[in-house]
Amino acid sequence: MLRYLNRNLMYLFLINIAFGLSSQMINPLLPLFLDSIGAKEAEIAYIVSAGSLAATLLMLPSGIIIDRVGRKIFFLLNAGISAFSIFMMSKSSDWRIVFPFYVLFSLVGAFFVPARMSMISENATMESRAALFGVMNMAWPITGIISPVLSGWIVEKAGWSIVYIIATIVSGLSLLPALLIHENKVDHREKQNRPKLAELLKEDSLRVLVVMSVAPFLMTTAIGAVNLVMPLYLSDAYKLSPSMIGLFFTASNVFTLLTQIPSGRLADRFDPKRILLSLTTIIPIFFAVWHFSDQWLILLVAYSLSVGLWTMTWPSNLTTISREIPREFQGAGYGINATGLRMGFTVGPLVASYMYGNMFSTSPFLFAAASSILALPVISLLKKRN
Repeated sequence: MLRYLNRNLMYLFLINIAFGLSSQMINPLLPLFLDSIGAKEAEIAYIVSAGSLAATLLMLPSGIIIDRVGRKIFFLLNAGISAFSIFMMSKSSDWRIVFPFYVLFSLVGAFFVPARMSMISENATMESRAALFGVMNMAWPITGIISPVLSGWIVEKAGWSIVYIIATIVSGLSLLPALLIHENKVDHREKQNRPKLAELLKEDSLRVLVVMSVAPFLMTTAIGAVNLVMPLYLSDAYKLSPSMIGLFFTASNVFTLLTQIPSGRLADRFDPKRILLSLTTIIPIFFAVWHFSDQWLILLVAYSLSVGLWTMTWPSNLTTISREIPREFQGAGYGINATGLRMGFTVGPLVASYMYGNMFSTSPFLFAAASSILALPVISLLKKRN
């Protein structure tokens, strides 16, 4: 599959690695960091959800703008804003000060994700598109294997500030490959002749956009709920250290790394609807395990499988958009898809925080199972692909 990676995609892969390293050094253990500087459960949820909401509101506009102005500027904004906001968080010892800078840090996803998807789609052939998505998606689990455990170890040895300084440096380094990306200039007449945005409202395109926003919303509501509560639950119920809690995120990323290329090939060869339904049917079982097991090793396996199986849906989601949405509007299509994803990461933590503080401790995991099940009838709306 490496033969499909041209120069631009090689640079994009490096940017992806930097984005993944910095994000996963910060986000997985963020609840523990906020707890260490005085934030309560509800305040932690508000901060996480506010960051997701800010990114959500920018996803669709940035996707539309990408189709007009190109992707390079978005990669440069991603590097600069990410480095600045992480550095400012490293200097903060009060969650109220961290709050605005974390929201700013969250905005980089709104710049990065639609631009990344659009660039992959533009540089891939129809036959290799899903497999190439799988290859490029490997950057996330590669960094996820390293970052959470490394962050936990650094916290135990040197404190939180060093983690954030390292993440700042990594984000800053991504400026170089972003500058090296070459974009073809779009002819002015081509811009004039582009179809109107109303083309997205045609029946087939609209069906895909509805499914590819609502189903991911329900799935990331589940993932967002679990990711917020899991570090707190493992710390409270099992007294696990930050590095041990980081192991849960590392294990899920090992699973994701092993499955991205196979899941991309599956999406190229078989009906994505069937793949999405099969995987989504299994995932709720592993969320529900958290309610019935009191062995953290079993929970480690359950979490790894639930997240890993969810990441196997990524190539099918993305190739469905790339096949069904007109090329001129794929930035907008990916923006709509990313809006659904981010909205789930906004709603899930808020619901989980309330349930964890006011109900029994495993109720957020049962909520995650229920949210995943609700995605099944939505996915069923997709047309079968020959």
